[in-house]
Amino acid sequence: MSRLLFAAFLMCTAMGSAAHAEKRVALVIGNSAYKAVPVLPNPTADAKLMSDTLLSLGFFVVGGGAELDLDKAGFDKALQDFGHELAGADVALFYYAGHGVETHGLNYLVPVDAHPLDEGDVFAQAVGTSGILDQMEKSGARINLVLLDACRDNPFRGIGVRSKTGGLAQMQAPPGTLISFATQPRSVSLDGVDGHSPYTRALAATMQQPGYGLFRTFNEVGLAVQKSTGGSQLPWVSSSPISGSFYFAGKPAPIANSQPVGPAGTSPPIVEARLSPPDDNPSLRRDLITDCDRLAGMPYDTGHAPSIAGLEVDKIDIPAATKACNDAIAQYPDVIRFTFEAGRIATARKDFAEARRLYQQAADAGYGMAMNNIGALYEAGSGVPRNYDESARWYAKGAAAGEPIAMVDLGWQYEHGHGVRKDLEEARRLYQAAVDAGVPAGMNNLGLMYMYGSGVARDYARARQLFEQGIALGDASNMNDLGVLYSAGRGVPRDARIARQWFEKAAALGNPEARQNLK
Repeated sequence: MSRLLFAAFLMCTAMGSAAHAEKRVALVIGNSAYKAVPVLPNPTADAKLMSDTLLSLGFFVVGGGAELDLDKAGFDKALQDFGHELAGADVALFYYAGHGVETHGLNYLVPVDAHPLDEGDVFAQAVGTSGILDQMEKSGARINLVLLDACRDNPFRGIGVRSKTGGLAQMQAPPGTLISFATQPRSVSLDGVDGHSPYTRALAATMQQPGYGLFRTFNEVGLAVQKSTGGSQLPWVSSSPISGSFYFAGKPAPIANSQPVGPAGTSPPIVEARLSPPDDNPSLRRDLITDCDRLAGMPYDTGHAPSIAGLEVDKIDIPAATKACNDAIAQYPDVIRFTFEAGRIATARKDFAEARRLYQQAADAGYGMAMNNIGALYEAGSGVPRNYDESARWYAKGAAAGEPIAMVDLGWQYEHGHGVRKDLEEARRLYQAAVDAGVPAGMNNLGLMYMYGSGVARDYARARQLFEQGIALGDASNMNDLGVLYSAGRGVPRDARIARQWFEKAAALGNPEARQNLK
């Protein structure tokens, strides 16, 4: 077995439930408190609304939320941080609300400490949009989105900064880029009368519509703004060709039915795998989305709304999430999901005893993902003695509650005989149930079984299909293993260049096997 294949095999024997959603990175800036010109009423509120919306849609927002009232140094620092976070991103988004000026046909965004006396000062004191576009294009993200609510009248015209008609100049979109202006080039947008600009309010609402692709989203935004302003403001889009499809809120999650997958007499019966179970328990309140969900929700948890992408535990902002979940528990004491998410925060700060207590409280109330996470504590020996029998028992409970991630974890234990008898057919059936529910970890683990002929006939075409299915969901492990197929020439022509591309993309998302395979 080659080193590459062995690395991939070890990946399967690690934590089977590790899943990476499509990497979406956003920088959101709102500047209101200008020093040299009158304060703008809405940009900080607009930026907060946009940041909250993007967090609910699975974006990683640089700085944890909206960056507000940035001076030039702060603006430059935020862009630098944005550039660092863009490594391995699939989607990059830049949003700005505040003053923007055009001079000599170029657009500049204005920090709050700018006080230009002539065009030369604009170049030195403001931030050019061309540099932002260049940074995003060079990041390698598949899709770059630039959203500018900055088409206001030139505030510095009276002190020597010329502009033809106010507003911003038209901009050409680089490859893979869509630029959305609050209004047409050379036109001035309105501030609105309800605390938000018409553009940002329409944008935040439309982004949250499941099944809306990019161009439908921005077309609907344009129609909404045109209607709300009586036709006096028309948003404008400049776009280059963009490959593939993108949905801010995703398509409605399918309900996938499968046959019971638990072996008779060895574990609780496993119900159908699904990502959006029916609301037969009103206390779950899947319609309710709070900052606790946005900051501590778990990927592929069926207990929260499908629009919440969730965060890996090492990405949780512990202070912010703690406050949000404490507030949510106080406001909604009957919604047990918030207790579970508080347990995830305890896990993030490595207080495993408190995590175990909170998970148990949620599990006692019937919360399936809490059962899965108790199993993970026993499997890893985190705060409790390592006990594969107990981890298998809890994973089986989570699987019986309909949690696809628990099916992946239980399948891994059947595949390797940890806490249960080794049963490759049962592992395959569990992984397939998770695949049917759209979970990338199930696709990866089942793909590896076909890749190695482990409990199934070796089938490289099927392995590749599963890996590509996981890649479409942005999963790094599937990227690495497709790279292995190309590197070894298994079912595909041997191609070191393509293999390296997949290893690099997976490594940028933090996959350790991909980093090893690049050496």
